Amino acid sequence: MVSFPVLAAGGITDINPGLTLWTGITFLVLLFVLGKFAWGPIVKMLAERERTIREAIDSAKRERTEAERLLAEQKALLGKAAREAAELARRNQQEVEAMRQELTARARKEADDLVATARKQIEEEKTKAMSELRAVVADLAIDAASRLVKANLDDASQRKLVEDYIAQLPANRAA
Repeated sequence: MVSFPVLAAGGITDINPGLTLWTGITFLVLLFVLGKFAWGPIVKMLAERERTIREAIDSAKRERTEAERLLAEQKALLGKAAREAAELARRNQQEVEAMRQELTARARKEADDLVATARKQIEEEKTKAMSELRAVVADLAIDAASRLVKANLDDASQRKLVEDYIAQLPANRAA
C-alpha cells in the first residue's frame, strides 16, 4: 500500500501560509482572466438586457398610453354617435309628425271640398227639381184652367174634373 505524506499537518482550522499564498495568487489570476475575457461580455450582456427590458417597458407604457387615448377617443365617438342618432330620431319624429299633420289637414280640406261640392250639387239638383216641379205644376194648372174654361162647369164639376186630372197624373207619369 502506498501512503501519501500529509502536506499540511494539523487541523482544519490551522492556517498554512503557502497554501494561502497560492490560493490568493490563483484567485487573483482567475480574477484577472475573468476580468479580461469574461467580465466585459457579461457586463455588456447585462447592459444590453437592461436596455432591452427598459425599451420594452417604455414601449409598453407608450402603447398603454396610446390605447388609453384611443379608448377615450372611441368613447367620445360613441357618445357623439349616440347623440347624433338621438337627434336624428328626434328630427325624424318631428318630420313624421309634421307630415302627419299636413296629410290630415289635406285630407280634411279634401273632405270639406267634397262635402261642399256635394252640397252644391244637392242644392243644384234641388233647384232643378223645384224648377221642373214648378213647370209641371204650371202646366197642370194651365191644363186644368183650360179644361175649366172649355167646360164652363159649376164648382162641383170643376172640382171633380181637377181631381180626375190629378188622379190621372201618376198613371201618365208611369207610362
